[in-house]
Amino acid sequence: MDIPISSMMTSQTRTVAVDDSVAHVEELLHSHQLSALPVTEGQDKAIVGIISARDLVHFHAARRDPETVRVWEICSYKPVQVSPDTTISQVAKLMVDKRLHHILVTRNNEVVGIVSSFDFVKKYVQE
Repeated sequence: MDIPISSMMTSQTRTVAVDDSVAHVEELLHSHQLSALPVTEGQDKAIVGIISARDLVHFHAARRDPETVRVWEICSYKPVQVSPDTTISQVAKLMVDKRLHHILVTRNNEVVGIVSSFDFVKKYVQE
């Protein structure tokens, strides 16, 4: 498919900082019905990672306190990023090859969206 990923990504403007609590992440994921959030650091909000619902499952299995544990302790660093013009088929291949459930869509080092494996399922069902 030569259709750009921007046609099916979820527009994403919410991020969390490395110093935010896990409790804050849980609140955002739940209240906005998201499955992952980009993680930023510093005044320039540089993208450094991603935190997902899957990370939270592992976190809770360890029985740690979500109020005291910070995002930097459990997020995945160096997330895969693509541009909005990357094709759907290229993103699908990346997800399969790297066994990813989420990929950040960025333009000029700024998050403009996120694509998840669920987005692919939705696209398939809608066709």
